[in-house]
Amino acid sequence: MVGVDGCTAAATGLAAPDRVALPEEVHAGAVWVPALGRCAVEPLPGGWLLRPSGPGDDDRPAGLALDLAGPRPLVQVTGASGSWTAGLSLRHAEILLALARHPAGRSAAALAADLFGDPTRTVTVRAEVSRLRRTLGSVLLTQPYRVDEDVAVEVRLPTPAARLLPASTAPVVERLRRG
Repeated sequence: MVGVDGCTAAATGLAAPDRVALPEEVHAGAVWVPALGRCAVEPLPGGWLLRPSGPGDDDRPAGLALDLAGPRPLVQVTGASGSWTAGLSLRHAEILLALARHPAGRSAAALAADLFGDPTRTVTVRAEVSRLRRTLGSVLLTQPYRVDEDVAVEVRLPTPAARLLPASTAPVVERLRRG
């Protein structure tokens, strides 16, 4: 059981995380939840009952859409169980953009250069990717950091490109703005 904010209230039969990243629009039925995979979701007063299904190929995410064209960065993950959308911080949007541009993956140093222009900031990168993995779960892989190769990635950019993530100073974003 989780509250409406995703905080775990109770768990039986599995080691549950303290907090579950819920999709922005939770509904009853089959839903893919990053930390748990496909779950049967039932509404409860003040929260949700999540019943994880057994592992299987049909509960893996199939697509990821990174929407940077709207007023705030969003990520949508789709799979056989449906889709869910989550808002992203500026830093997490920058990380996903860098990984989408390099499907083979990025080392922590290369990702630090993409985000900060400084390849020595690997500790910061590792911490941010760890936080982002709480939202995306098995969609993000490590060593090197990358989106799972079985997940189709789509990036929606604003037109003109100069409007891309206006508050960002990340080199990967600045390069895209310049075209």
